[in-house]
Amino acid sequence: MKTPKIYLFLFVLVLFTLISCDPNEIDNASIYWNSNTLTRLQLKGNVKKIDLNSGMQVDEFNQNGFITKTVYTDVDFISTTIYNYDSSDKLISIDFTSTGGKGVNYTTSFEYQNVNKYIVQNKYHLLMDGLVPNFKARINEFSRTDYEVSGNILKIIESYEYEGITNRDTTIVEYDGKYPSKITSGELTFDNFSYATNGMFLGYTQTTENETWSSECVYYFKPDNEYLMLDSMVNTSTQGASTRIDRDIYEYDPVYKTMTGFKNYMGEYRYTYTYDSNHNWISKLTEYRVDSSSAFSVFSTENRVITYWP
Repeated sequence: MKTPKIYLFLFVLVLFTLISCDPNEIDNASIYWNSNTLTRLQLKGNVKKIDLNSGMQVDEFNQNGFITKTVYTDVDFISTTIYNYDSSDKLISIDFTSTGGKGVNYTTSFEYQNVNKYIVQNKYHLLMDGLVPNFKARINEFSRTDYEVSGNILKIIESYEYEGITNRDTTIVEYDGKYPSKITSGELTFDNFSYATNGMFLGYTQTTENETWSSECVYYFKPDNEYLMLDSMVNTSTQGASTRIDRDIYEYDPVYKTMTGFKNYMGEYRYTYTYDSNHNWISKLTEYRVDSSSAFSVFSTENRVITYWP
């Protein structure tokens, strides 16, 4: 069975959530891009620790709701990620170590500037990586990304080395005030941005095209005062005289705002939860079916033990 796209989306979304920061130098906490990790993960209450599937992944949070540590345990390796903040909960570095094989050990540091703009982290993963207020640079031993702002133009300059070869790539981002209005990088373009009053995406278009093929993905989001929730995505791909349209549709519980369903041309997924007294889920059943004429079958089960600060 193929891995459901929604799983990939949620996994990467968590990654972007964990490397986000809160400089609190633009606007205030009511703007989504200034929110803490708990908000990004749609967690309610003052969560201290989450243990997923009996130690497979353990996340720890400080009393201001920011992630401080993640330990992931697999059959043949353990990875540990430590998040370091300054006194205002601005993320300044991430230390990552992994056992197994030759092991991995490196630090990524972050720098900020005062440009009064929400900076695009990564053009390839705009939805997952999101925006960071006043971001300036991301640096580790493998690569460096600089975010240079001049007026309403941002240049994202990525430099990285692989097998002795140094590569450099530049992305141009146009701004209308504090938020991006257009992103251009070679064959890739983002435009038609719309934003809610709290800064969340309401919609945008991602276009990729070359001499023989083009793809236009239009993203729609549910308006919400607290959580960023993808409502649907319509992908129109064209090659020669052939055009194909695919739709991804996301469904949510109106009270808890957890995702209850996802469907596209590959099939349909249904999610059933048990909640604790803070309305955070502590068990999740995922079921799958190929089409509406088929019966649902169990795809996976997940369990969480959530500890709260007093």
